[in-house]
Amino acid sequence: MHSAPLATAAAPAGLRRKWKTVILASLGGSLEIYDFIIYGVFAREIARQFFPAADPVASLISAFGVFAIGYVSRPLGGIVLSSLGDRFGRRAIFLVSVLAMSASTIGIGLIPGYASIGVFAPVLLVLLRLAQGFFLAGELPCSISYVVEEMPQRASLVGGLVVFCLNSGVLTATLMSLVLHASLDAADVLTYGWRIAFIFGGLIGLLSYWLRTSLEESAEYQRLRSHKAKRPFRTVLTAYPWQVAAGVGVAGIVNAANSLLFVVLPSYLATVLHESPATASAAQNLGISAMSVSLLACAWLGDRIPPRVVHRAGALVMLAGSYPFYRLVAHHAIDPYTMFAIVGVVGGFVNGTYAFLLADLFPTPVRFSGVALALNLATVVFTGITPLVVTNLLHRVGPTAPGLYMTVIACIGLVAGLALKRFGGKVERTHSAD
Repeated sequence: MHSAPLATAAAPAGLRRKWKTVILASLGGSLEIYDFIIYGVFAREIARQFFPAADPVASLISAFGVFAIGYVSRPLGGIVLSSLGDRFGRRAIFLVSVLAMSASTIGIGLIPGYASIGVFAPVLLVLLRLAQGFFLAGELPCSISYVVEEMPQRASLVGGLVVFCLNSGVLTATLMSLVLHASLDAADVLTYGWRIAFIFGGLIGLLSYWLRTSLEESAEYQRLRSHKAKRPFRTVLTAYPWQVAAGVGVAGIVNAANSLLFVVLPSYLATVLHESPATASAAQNLGISAMSVSLLACAWLGDRIPPRVVHRAGALVMLAGSYPFYRLVAHHAIDPYTMFAIVGVVGGFVNGTYAFLLADLFPTPVRFSGVALALNLATVVFTGITPLVVTNLLHRVGPTAPGLYMTVIACIGLVAGLALKRFGGKVERTHSAD
């Protein structure tokens, strides 16, 4: 006779536990992405410390080359870590990845510059970037798989929450840049200020580890333990190749747009449009904040209408508007703050929905492996090379280069988005419109 009240009381407690688990899983990712993206935020300082050259643009290209190298190891890291995660569970990958990321980030902050140890300085930098890329490769796909399996009925929103927390990690990195540039003069930022940002990132990574020790396996993964795939990566390649291709396109537009916002545009404003670094940094923080609000709104909307529709809308706006937008920017017809705000709001349409869309392409036994493969291929192809491609395009076509690049990327994202209805549907969501 007391079973109904007990069940009623247990339901809110269970829901609170699920939300706590989702938030802990998502917050940890924000600390790890800080460790990785801080390199791009301080690319100009790193270029001068490790790649001295007479031409500052040539030095910047070298630094962005090492930024791209950090993505080379991601496919291997994604294969290894996701296969282990599908076979043995998500929790262990959460813990291993954050410890390795923290050590690599602190290491970068402590490397002597080229003036002190010569060629060994860039060699050590490359090795540590490879380590960062390897272990970060499992972070986002693990978080996406975990939260979607924990709360499938709110899959779009919790997937968006993971991306929101990643965005918060990037915002923390750019705020660190703003604080350091405001409190130190340019010479001190070049000499040791950027190192403070890296060491701080490694230390907060240890906080991420502590947060995640309380996590358990996702409820859906625990239910399907007896149906685990013995070779999840091979299964993804043989049974879901079109899903992987669609996932690469869906994530590619996100990675390219974010690489512009997080890495390229601050240097573009300072080097090409001759804005002050302080203005570029402050405007970038506004853009990332605008994206954070926009992506959460779009993720919430994705639990009410098909998320693929929201993603397509973002791709269409980028396709139609990127080139004319950057023509205005190049002619100083749009100020840096307005520019970053627009980029952030539009970017929220694809950022807020792609986590769910990737998870929806693969069933639970191989979801981690499928999401990791699609996401890391997209990251290598689109994120790692974006700074290099855009910087080289600037030499050839001038300051409208970002607009031309994003027009091409938006075409790819839109084509991939059209395949989602056919290949998706692997996340069973109750009370959902999709």
